[in-house]
Amino acid sequence: MKKNKLNLTLPLAITFVLMMLVVIYTSASFYRISVSNVYEVGQDKVSGLSANLGNYLDTTRSVLWVTADSIDYMVRNGASGETIQDYLLVETQRHKSQFDENYTGLYGYIGNKYYDGLGWVPPADYDPVARDWYRLTVKESGLVIVPPYIDAQTGSVVISVCKRLSDPANVVALDVITTHIQDIIETTDINGKGYSFIVDKNGTVIAHSDPSVNGTDFRTVSGGADFMEKLTHTTEKRFETALSGKQCTVFANSIMDQWYVVIAVGNDELFRDVYSQLIINIITYTILFVLIALFYLIAYRKEQKSSREAEALKISEQQKEYEAEILRLEKASADSANKAKGEFLAQMSHEIRTPINAVLGMNEMIYRETADPKIAEYSGHIRTAGRNLLSIINSILDFSKIEDGKMEIIPVQYDTASFIDNVVNTVAQRAADKGLEFITLIDETLPAYMIGDDIRLTQIVTNLLTNAVKYTEHGSVTLTIKPVRKEGGTVTLYFEVKDTGIGIRDEDREKLFESFSRLDQQINHHIEGTGLGMAIVTALLSMMDSELHLESKYGEGSTFSFTLQQQISGDELLGDFNERFSRAMQQTEPESHQRWNGARVLVTDDNEMNLKVAENLLRIFGIRPDLASSGRETVELMRKNSYHILFLDHMMPMMDGVETLRCLRADALTEHTSVVALTANAVSGARETYFSMGFDDYLSKPIELDKLETVLKKHLPRELAEAPEPPGAQPPQEGLLEFVDEDGNPAEFPDDDAVLTFEPEDTDTAEDPAPVLQRLQQIGILTEAGITYCGNDAVFYLQMMKDFLAGAEDRCKTLEQFFAAEDLKNYMTHVHSLKSSMRMLGIPALPEEAQELEHAAKANDMSYVAAHHAAFIAAVRAQMQAAADCMTGSGRNV
Repeated sequence: MKKNKLNLTLPLAITFVLMMLVVIYTSASFYRISVSNVYEVGQDKVSGLSANLGNYLDTTRSVLWVTADSIDYMVRNGASGETIQDYLLVETQRHKSQFDENYTGLYGYIGNKYYDGLGWVPPADYDPVARDWYRLTVKESGLVIVPPYIDAQTGSVVISVCKRLSDPANVVALDVITTHIQDIIETTDINGKGYSFIVDKNGTVIAHSDPSVNGTDFRTVSGGADFMEKLTHTTEKRFETALSGKQCTVFANSIMDQWYVVIAVGNDELFRDVYSQLIINIITYTILFVLIALFYLIAYRKEQKSSREAEALKISEQQKEYEAEILRLEKASADSANKAKGEFLAQMSHEIRTPINAVLGMNEMIYRETADPKIAEYSGHIRTAGRNLLSIINSILDFSKIEDGKMEIIPVQYDTASFIDNVVNTVAQRAADKGLEFITLIDETLPAYMIGDDIRLTQIVTNLLTNAVKYTEHGSVTLTIKPVRKEGGTVTLYFEVKDTGIGIRDEDREKLFESFSRLDQQINHHIEGTGLGMAIVTALLSMMDSELHLESKYGEGSTFSFTLQQQISGDELLGDFNERFSRAMQQTEPESHQRWNGARVLVTDDNEMNLKVAENLLRIFGIRPDLASSGRETVELMRKNSYHILFLDHMMPMMDGVETLRCLRADALTEHTSVVALTANAVSGARETYFSMGFDDYLSKPIELDKLETVLKKHLPRELAEAPEPPGAQPPQEGLLEFVDEDGNPAEFPDDDAVLTFEPEDTDTAEDPAPVLQRLQQIGILTEAGITYCGNDAVFYLQMMKDFLAGAEDRCKTLEQFFAAEDLKNYMTHVHSLKSSMRMLGIPALPEEAQELEHAAKANDMSYVAAHHAAFIAAVRAQMQAAADCMTGSGRNV
């Protein structure tokens, strides 16, 4: 019994002690931080107030200083009293209208005579020498602010700012009404707490949140004498003192070493929120401890009850363990059989794929190289049949992967029109061969580009359409795709496949989704298939957080549907997908290109990557260009050689494209050469701008193949043009096309075990680029755009990416050096080059950030560059590290 009580009380006691320590620590930390914050707010408030008033008084001082210097000059040059009087009248009116209506007037005592800028004539008994403004000023050499007084006519509090002239007996003064200062003081406090005022060194109140106190001696207030002692003899801007019998915290700052700006707040008022929060903190922890104790007590009682029940169930548990062991052995046996089946299916599928890949590889070469339409038609049939066979093998492999848990959903950006057309083309011919009407209902408001696993989505829809065609003898098959909901950057799509086939009996619905299962085998024995399609569909949809719905009536047809959420990439809509895909196909079909083998072309760019891309693209047209990396090198080459076209980069360090062009024009080196500007500036009006600079044409970067060909046709001599390459022709390659056996030895003719290979000189780029491209797409890199700018050569694109990553860190360090040196001219040039490379490689977002930094550097806006440089460099390094991991395969496993 005692042990049970100890088990109950000891944890509660330990918990209570620990919680008390937590309360003490957190309360102390909170109090320290909160008080510090309160002090910082007060100090910031009084500093801002003093700066505001200081600026106001600086203006007053400047006005008086200029007036005093002018009168001093007039006196030294013998100006008459009337001239001085007129000058004061004019300056008084001008300053009141130009600066502040609170400036009531300029006046002075000069040459034993009083002058007033308001035209006021003093009474006979008025003695300026006896007035404070004169008496106090002649004792000082600089500006003097005289204690305030109440104007008898207006009742306003007035201060006089005075200055002694070269002759110590001459004084000029400016009266300023403290209305503006009073307004500021009356509206200043700390979050609605406390009050503010201004006093001078002698304790005279200049302005107070209570206007009735203005002009009085603050030392007469209770605690005022001690307050003035601390205010004038301490260097601290914050101190505590008692004012009017109340302990206060004072925040103070000086103005022009003559006034003090003060904000006073009672301590009970200043720290009220802090104390309230501390009390709430303690109450919260107390309630928490009570709840913990209550829950622990309930758990303790349940544990006691469970312990008693455990004794009663001990024998029953032993029996269950025995039965569980039998079940485990049975499950292990079943798993072993399933694993053996999966391994067999995977092994056989791979064994079959080896000769199929060889056949398809050889057939692809025949298709690309033949000029005979009949042979091309036969090759197309082989391609279709081979792909159908591969589809069956892939279904077996996919099912094996799903069972083993190795199937992954990999989202990438894809073209909606291409995805739909791929699906339609897969089954359209089958439907036509059976005389079925194939109907597509594609909503035109679908996003044109989306992010998702289009490979698996294609597999799902294709399986549903293929099954519909298989089991439909008459009528139609209809595919419907439409958006049902758009939220933010996502869209929910509705897919439906409807047929007029044989339908499904209610009792067969469950069998439909079983692997290797076929419905109505006696009726459908002539239909090909593995029986895996629907099982794969349901498994893939489950992995995509979706499910398949079925509506069917036996003998009339079936409808399969599902919804799927995809991310939207861009604002463009699909429109008519048939028309859209036709345009895309026109861009991807083999093109015939004009060739100019004798053309002499020079390309200048400080970016080595841009030079490689330009060289690679020009070789497509039979041109081997000369390359230059600077303006000076360009001038030297132009002096030595004659060129038909000079492609000249605009943004280069030291000597940019415009300066280079001027040098070439001055030396008459471009008489027979067309100079084309290369620039990433593709905004509206850029072409006209470059023409006005003297360029003959303009080509935006990244370079697009069709635009490059247009420029070449425009500026190269017609007599150099050769016949275009036929669409099926292949340009000369640097490597050797050969067949090798499974050991890598040459084979005269491929047999079932041979693999079709292409061996270039650079073995690093001979690997299949698809996995690397897919990994790059997963981290958001737009590889399709990058490949387009690399002449639709994926291997060359990856080489460019590799070269860029190799030098990215050096570029970052160079930018950091220019940033540290505040060399914005070279910073602009190098960030421009970095932007161009990233845009060419399809690296999103960062080019836009680089462009903003480029514009800021061009505008000499160092503050913007300083605020964004570090984040930009960090983002570049992070993006490059992710891309490098994808290139080496150390990133996400795809």
